[in-house]
Amino acid sequence: MRSAFYNLINFINTAKVDDVYANAAKKILENINKIPELNITDVAEMCFVSTATISRLCRKLNYESFSDFKMDVTMNLRYFNHDSMRMQFDHQLPVLPVAGKTTKDLFNDHFENIVQNLRSTYEMIEFEELEKLVDLIYQSNEICFAGNFFTQSVSMQLQIELSYLGKKCTGMYPLQSQKEVVRDLTGNDLIIVSSIAGGYWQDHPDMLREIAKSRAHKICITQVENIPYQEQFDMIIQVGTDHLSLIGKFSITYIFELLEALYHIKYGRV
Repeated sequence: MRSAFYNLINFINTAKVDDVYANAAKKILENINKIPELNITDVAEMCFVSTATISRLCRKLNYESFSDFKMDVTMNLRYFNHDSMRMQFDHQLPVLPVAGKTTKDLFNDHFENIVQNLRSTYEMIEFEELEKLVDLIYQSNEICFAGNFFTQSVSMQLQIELSYLGKKCTGMYPLQSQKEVVRDLTGNDLIIVSSIAGGYWQDHPDMLREIAKSRAHKICITQVENIPYQEQFDMIIQVGTDHLSLIGKFSITYIFELLEALYHIKYGRV
C-alpha cells in the first residue's frame, strides 16, 4: 500500500523542470515522515508556497483535499515497513545476523521463494482458462483494468498491445476515475481486477462493490483464495503459493505477459 508514494513520484517524474508543483512535491517527499503531524499551513511554509498551491497540488495528485492526501500518507507510512517485509522475504524478514547464514544465503532463499511461487502458478493455471479469457477480451467492447498502482503498471503492457490492435481500454490510477468508468460499463464489456495479496479490496471495499454491481464480465487475478463478491466474477485466476506474500507480483506479471502473448498469437495483425 504505497499510493501516496506512487502519486508523488509519478507526478515528479512527469512534470517540467522547475515546475512549482513538482518542487513542492519533491519537498513533501523528502519530508514524508513529518506529514502526518503537519497542517496545510505548515506544509506550505515548508515548501515555500501558498496554501492554495498545496491544495491545487493535492488535486493534481488526485486527492479531493489536503486532508485526504494527509490521511493517505499516514496510512502508507503505517504499512510501509510491513509491506517491505512481505515483498522481500516472503513475509519473514530475518534480523541479521542469522546463525549460520550470510546475506547471500538470505537472498538465495528469496530467489527460491520466487521460483517456487512461479512454479506453483504454472502448475495451477489451466491453459484453457487463459484462452477463454483471451477470447472474452476479443469479444468485449471495452476492457477496464482495476487495481492499485503496481498491478495497474504491470497491466499497462497488455493495454498497449490491445490498444494497438484496436481495443478500447481504460486503466486509471485515481479511484474516483475507476468508479466512473465501471458505472458506465455494459454487459458487452470486461473488467479485469488484479491484486497481489488483496490490498485493493481491503483498502477500497466501496470500489469492489461497484465492480460487483457492474453488468460487465468480471475477471480477478490474485493470490487470495477467497475474495469478497467472488460469486459475481466470471473467472478467478489464482496464482502463487502464499496469499500473504508480495512475492506474488512476479506471478501476476507472468500472467499478464502470457495474456499479451496469447492475444497477439490468436488475434494479432499479420
